Amino acid sequence: MIIVLTGASSGIGRAAAHALAEEGHELAVVGRNPFRTSEVARETGGTAFLADFDKLEDVRLLARELLGRYPHIDALGNNAGGVVATRGISKDGIERTWQHNVLAPFVLTRALLPRLLESQARVVFTSSAANRAGTIDLSLPGWKGGLWLRGFPAYGAAKRADAMIARELARRAPTLHVSSYHPGGVATAFAGLDESPVAGIVRRVLRTPEQGAAQQVALLTGELDVASGSYVDGAKVDRGLAAQARNPEACRLLWDALEAQAARLKP
Repeated sequence: MIIVLTGASSGIGRAAAHALAEEGHELAVVGRNPFRTSEVARETGGTAFLADFDKLEDVRLLARELLGRYPHIDALGNNAGGVVATRGISKDGIERTWQHNVLAPFVLTRALLPRLLESQARVVFTSSAANRAGTIDLSLPGWKGGLWLRGFPAYGAAKRADAMIARELARRAPTLHVSSYHPGGVATAFAGLDESPVAGIVRRVLRTPEQGAAQQVALLTGELDVASGSYVDGAKVDRGLAAQARNPEACRLLWDALEAQAARLKP
């Protein structure tokens, strides 16, 4: 299988890249950091692709590079993203949590969609049990706002959006196999764990990146077979989703709003 994996230079993505390479799959290793991305590509025998999800121009260029290199794409793992502890605005004028976790993966998936459809590919979005926190404003679209709280409400809204995109893509493209999943509490630096004074204690109760990546790997390869559009949390399927994410009309409205948002930001 040819598998495109974003956020593959560290944490869950890096662990997933190694596991997929061990199974013999060909990897497009996508990351922002040149050194780490090249390192993972070298370790896994994959090909490094650089993209900063803070700039949609980078995402669109990434899509063109992937389409130019691969005649078929068997799976896409939308893994990049994380908590943005300090509130900020992207190069495109969008709140960073929303752009990194939602808008950029959406733009990439839409750009690759014709190739994914040709391959009847598997598409996996990394969501989170945090989807029950925060609320999406479908008219923006984006996080509805409120207390920032180190970005966790905005992150929750973004992870809810990822599950909703997966559900709507499954409806619009029934020949694809689409899913989203919760990796569990994982000891990575995505939320600034490395700088925390309690990092050592917290790590003892969190899952390893390898444990967190296992479900993503199983969904990307088809080792774990669930109905298209499903949200997976361990052994539970379609449990733990916020009511907004269960609403088919809300999923449709979010997709349409993201298409309009992306179109407004085209150069």
